[in-house]
Amino acid sequence: MAEENPSNRDFTPEDEKKFQKNSLRQYGVYSAIVFQMLATMGLAFWGGNKLNEYLGYDHKLITVVVGFSGMGLAFYNLLNQLKNVQKDENKK
Repeated sequence: MAEENPSNRDFTPEDEKKFQKNSLRQYGVYSAIVFQMLATMGLAFWGGNKLNEYLGYDHKLITVVVGFSGMGLAFYNLLNQLKNVQKDENKK
């Protein structure tokens, strides 16, 4: 009963480096970026389609414009997140 809870222990700098270089953690970071990108694009095309239906246009121009704007936003966000990940990896 006198054992210390493992979650309350302080990590050494070597433990922090091992955690940062853990391949499963890196996989999680990059997969989260991909899912966020897919969600942004999907919501943009879905929202463009709903807006197109609401306004009652026969052509899908609004869907395409809003969808491609969402794609641009998703790629911009992707580049910023990858830059931040690379900055964090270079710092350590």
